[in-house]
Amino acid sequence: MLANVTVWAWIGAVGMLAGTVPSLWLWYRRPSEARYYATLAGVTGIAAVAYAAMGLGVGTVTTLGGTLPAARYADWLLTTPLLIAYLALLVRADRRTIATLIAVDVVVIAGGVVATATTGSVSWAAFALASVAYLGLVYGLLVKLPRSAAARADRVRAVFYTLRNITVVLWTLYPVVWLLAPTGFDLLTPATEMLVFVYLDFVSKVGFALVAVGGADALAYVGTDASREVEDGAEPSPTGAESAD
Repeated sequence: MLANVTVWAWIGAVGMLAGTVPSLWLWYRRPSEARYYATLAGVTGIAAVAYAAMGLGVGTVTTLGGTLPAARYADWLLTTPLLIAYLALLVRADRRTIATLIAVDVVVIAGGVVATATTGSVSWAAFALASVAYLGLVYGLLVKLPRSAAARADRVRAVFYTLRNITVVLWTLYPVVWLLAPTGFDLLTPATEMLVFVYLDFVSKVGFALVAVGGADALAYVGTDASREVEDGAEPSPTGAESAD
């Protein structure tokens, strides 16, 4: 028998907390690359707090659509922009691109909140709006950011594409779960819904952070253009990560 919602929430909290340790350790060991590791630690750390709140039964709001897991949506509202920011920092995307992607991401999350908090046509309209916004976000991740990545060193591009693919594939599953859960067609129990969200969150956050930490050597190449790498055989600068915009 599946564990109940509270048990899965605490499993999520412990998993996220454990997943924060590698990022914190490298943040301490490599202060010149602090903003990268602080971003990663922020993702898993915020998620750990959110799951702990859900485990304690804190952060839920009663709405027309039922119980809104406000802690979960607050988590997503804070952590998904951080994941986007990490990808953007890695390829040194311009500020306009970063701001646009984060703004669209906020629309996606806000649409999800409204869809969950309401019922009937309003709920489905909000879900549709969030879905359209998500398509725009995917376009940005698949097309806009790779344009910035094209000018980066091979190692940076390799890590970026791995992280980007993890993000797009897993994020695309979230609306599917919403549709199958009580918020949509009610085909999943609340416990199963929590189980699936814990799994997706763990892989998309802790998995992302571990891949990023495993590819930490790429940060030394962030300031190295691909053309310079090819033409000059440039070695990574120890301050390359600091020179990123």
